[in-house]
Amino acid sequence: MREEFAAGRIAENQVVMQSSGMGAPYPMRNKEWYPHRFQEVCSELRSDVSVVQLGSANDPKLEGAIDMRGKTNIRQSAAILANSLVFIGLEGFLMHLARAVDCRSVIIYGGRIKPSQIGYVANKNLYSQVRCAPCWLRNPCDYDRKCMDMITVEQVIAATAEQISRYGTLLEVQTATI
Repeated sequence: MREEFAAGRIAENQVVMQSSGMGAPYPMRNKEWYPHRFQEVCSELRSDVSVVQLGSANDPKLEGAIDMRGKTNIRQSAAILANSLVFIGLEGFLMHLARAVDCRSVIIYGGRIKPSQIGYVANKNLYSQVRCAPCWLRNPCDYDRKCMDMITVEQVIAATAEQISRYGTLLEVQTATI
């Protein structure tokens, strides 16, 4: 177990990124941001951190990232996330895995679903409150995914910097009284 965890340290000051969720068993276009924007985020961050890319082997490759697409199982992915400053990605499995191992995250939601419906308060959840949101639609969009267009590279970079500044602090949790 200790060796498994240690093997998750791929580089110093590592940040994990996911460039797509289209390799999922049930891909949803309306969860997708844009590969070229993920590349811009990766390029911007690389001067300060090492970027490790997780996800499907078919996900768009991020130039300059340590390519772990399709090369890890769930436990290895968890160890990598547990050793990372932050996870940057989409609403989906890796978001939940990151939270399970107490890795802060920046999650790009767009408008398909509200973060309050499935997200974690410790994450920086980027959501666009457009008139049609939340739509809950998987693939069709009558508005050309305006909700995703509204989330900028600058917003993701700023959210990432904020999360990195909080590294090592306890993740916030939301509680409810029943």
